Amino acid sequence: MMVLAILVVGIATAVGAFAYIILALITPSPFIDFTLPVLVFAAICYAGLRIALKIGSHRYLRAALPLSLTLTLVAVGLVASPTIREALRPHPDLASDEVIEALQENAFPLASVDAGQGFDDLQPMAPLLAGKRIVALGEATHGTSEFFRMKHRLVEFLVKEMGFRHFGMELSQQDGNLINNYIQSNGASPRRVLYWPWATQEVMDMIDWMRGYNASVAPEQRITFHGIDPIMGERDVVMAQNVGRILEESGPDSKIVLWAHNAHISNGSGWMGSYLKQTWGDQAYLLGFEFDHGSFTSRMTTIHTYSVGPTTPDFYAHALARLNQPLLYLDFQTLSQTRVLLSWLEAPQSSHEFQEMHAVYRLNPDWYTLRTSWLNLYDGMIFIDQSTPAEPIR
Repeated sequence: MMVLAILVVGIATAVGAFAYIILALITPSPFIDFTLPVLVFAAICYAGLRIALKIGSHRYLRAALPLSLTLTLVAVGLVASPTIREALRPHPDLASDEVIEALQENAFPLASVDAGQGFDDLQPMAPLLAGKRIVALGEATHGTSEFFRMKHRLVEFLVKEMGFRHFGMELSQQDGNLINNYIQSNGASPRRVLYWPWATQEVMDMIDWMRGYNASVAPEQRITFHGIDPIMGERDVVMAQNVGRILEESGPDSKIVLWAHNAHISNGSGWMGSYLKQTWGDQAYLLGFEFDHGSFTSRMTTIHTYSVGPTTPDFYAHALARLNQPLLYLDFQTLSQTRVLLSWLEAPQSSHEFQEMHAVYRLNPDWYTLRTSWLNLYDGMIFIDQSTPAEPIR
């Protein structure tokens, strides 16, 4: 009897989990994704336990309904417990009025995320990036339009104003070569072969800009596009090695812009940024991207749009949102010269880290929330108040 009951619960759990995965591929609605699998679990438990009890003793037949209900409540509790725990835990606000005032004085407001808007507001970055051979641009999600557009704008700035001639992206060497041929006017458009998360209009706009820029300048001033991601194996150490090889082969004055997720470009142990810092020290500048609220796209097998509300007080973004500036640049060396901002940056706080498979990751806030000091990870940060989904090209 006990073995049959355990078998029924195991089957119900497996089918419920499978139902969740299938629903997550069809709809991003949390209500549907969470409710229907629970109902499936409850129905299988009830039906299975009734059958099991008919095989066993009829004295326990009436226990089937309350037992299956109990199991359903336990299952719901297990699935919901991480989110409930997150909602109930303290969310300390480390941004005093003094911190907010200091941020207003030391953060650099930016005028636009869109390329082609001039570089007047970006000029404060020039002395801070002087002498850097690597500028790594991150993203807190792989599907935020504003991140992609701002990175395009920064690429234009770094190429035209700072002399960067190499660009490395989190994709394979083969795909990088295809895109490089296109921007050198030697190949077909990569629009049909780009894959998620780079199959967006925002990324394609940047690639087209590179092609147009290369056509307008002398050969020695042209941008070279590189795929630095081995895709498999120890990706981050290999990506860092690929960056080093590009710079060494291109000469002592060469510079490269990198494009990857916040995790990859960070100085966290085992990530690409940490290996870049070990080799290149202050010649590598790690620029993270964060937002307060809005929508973004993520992929499991299909691509969906997900929304998140305004950050709680324990997020760095919560303090930045209080500045009422839609777009900010923060250089941490600059901020660290002010005592209250140094203390604020040093204190471990939360930030977003949305990646692929958010349909599964959203079951536990700890899987998509980073809780550490920004000083441990980055040299600076681009903050965007509201995220909107990137535009797919197909």
